[in-house]
Amino acid sequence: MKTHNLLLLFALLLLSSCANKIIYFGREYPATANVDIYFRESDITEPNEAMGKLTYEVSAKKRSDKVQQKITDQVKKKGADAIVFDDISITTTGARTGGTGASTNRRGFLFGLFGSKIKYQRGQEVKATLLKYKKNIGK
Repeated sequence: MKTHNLLLLFALLLLSSCANKIIYFGREYPATANVDIYFRESDITEPNEAMGKLTYEVSAKKRSDKVQQKITDQVKKKGADAIVFDDISITTTGARTGGTGASTNRRGFLFGLFGSKIKYQRGQEVKATLLKYKKNIGK
């Protein structure tokens, strides 16, 4: 039974580590319908305050228009009026793959890691600042 629970936990961790990750720190407001998109803070003319920071990690194979749409949808849910894309970078991550086998004998010893290797994947990381226009705070 312990082995079954351990394998189930491992499978859940493995599946959750493959998901795209949107990380947000900051305040939330009621959802908005429109979001202005900026790539430089100097282009913003409306008085505003920074409400939070967002980081999105996704595969490099994902098209940039889909990445931007996913972020924009998330920003609307957080109640932002605008978003400034601060940094867009390509990342490389590695994961141990291939040829793993695990079993237990009657004494409970775990063995069988044979022929594993590291597989590298390219990804992209997008960092952004969410803004709330001062005229919309308190509405």
